Amino acid sequence: MGSFLVLAGSILLTGYFAMMYESAELMLLVYLQAALFVLSFFTVIFRKCTIRGSLDVPVGIAEPDKENLVKLVITNKGFLPMTRLEALVTVEDECTGRRTKEWMKTGTVLRGETVFVRSVAFSGTGTYKVRLKKLKVYDFTGLFSGKVRAKAERKVQVMPRLHQIPVRLSLSVRNFFGEAEAYDDMFPGHDNSELFDVREYRKGDRLQNIHWKLTAKQDELMVKEHSQPKACPVVLFLDVHSTKRMKRKERMLPYLEAAAALVFSLVDAECPHYVVWFDKALQDIVRLRVDDEELLFYFLNLLMDIEWTQPKEDIILRYREKYKREPYVWGISLDETLVLKKDDEVLAQLSEKDIVQSLSQVELVL
Repeated sequence: MGSFLVLAGSILLTGYFAMMYESAELMLLVYLQAALFVLSFFTVIFRKCTIRGSLDVPVGIAEPDKENLVKLVITNKGFLPMTRLEALVTVEDECTGRRTKEWMKTGTVLRGETVFVRSVAFSGTGTYKVRLKKLKVYDFTGLFSGKVRAKAERKVQVMPRLHQIPVRLSLSVRNFFGEAEAYDDMFPGHDNSELFDVREYRKGDRLQNIHWKLTAKQDELMVKEHSQPKACPVVLFLDVHSTKRMKRKERMLPYLEAAAALVFSLVDAECPHYVVWFDKALQDIVRLRVDDEELLFYFLNLLMDIEWTQPKEDIILRYREKYKREPYVWGISLDETLVLKKDDEVLAQLSEKDIVQSLSQVELVL
């Protein structure tokens, strides 16, 4: 708009001097400037109608303080290429509401789709919204521009850093046997409610395990092998009650790092466990079994979207009532003040200011 006003003022001023001095050369310059003005104006209008933009984030998970790639897809429906275009991209932290914006310059935009890859940095752990807000198109001279509204949004989750906590497992944890919803697909067990396999009879097999119908068909003794429940000897309770406290990012981030460190360390120690928290939408506790790397990262993905609200009642008591038939050996709890407990024993008071140092001084003996 500023360039248009400058050119319009230049035309008026040149025309004024042309009439004052009755100069044909100055009048010709006025006509040329007017022609440029009209041509530039309609070029910008035309390009505003033919340019569209979209945004994509190929990898929706990032690491803290590292740049992530963002793809800008510009569609030019016009017949002429564009040598200059700018895109306004904003990055909003969902937790704090803080927003940064940047006008990204692109190269030549040809007819059809043109993809530009740019890098965006994120300030720390959390969920971010990356938005394409506007496109700025220019005429053939690059002096005049117009803005095109664009609506494209993608989410990026910046995962907390994973810190190692030493874990020592007792025989009672390693050899824990109990009821569970999941069953071992590698080894048989003694749970009559689930069938693991049917095989030929071996010396020492119990007669009550013989599969009589299949034996009659096969003309040899066949034995049923029952399943082994994959029970969890450890339950981690994310015991958060204070909503206001957890809305502040400087308090939430240490909590996320501590929770992620606990789950990561238990997985690394090959200790299957449940993670339990209160779900605001369900208004009930939910739990997730974590026993491998894939489930670890699935949990971290869920962790970023948890709304930290919880009723005043005891989450551990509610869990015991809901899953009364599934005992466990140890219950670990982490509350909003970063007090880490093993059952009723306080293991550590973690520091919000130096969560890494606090975690390095913790050892889990289970």
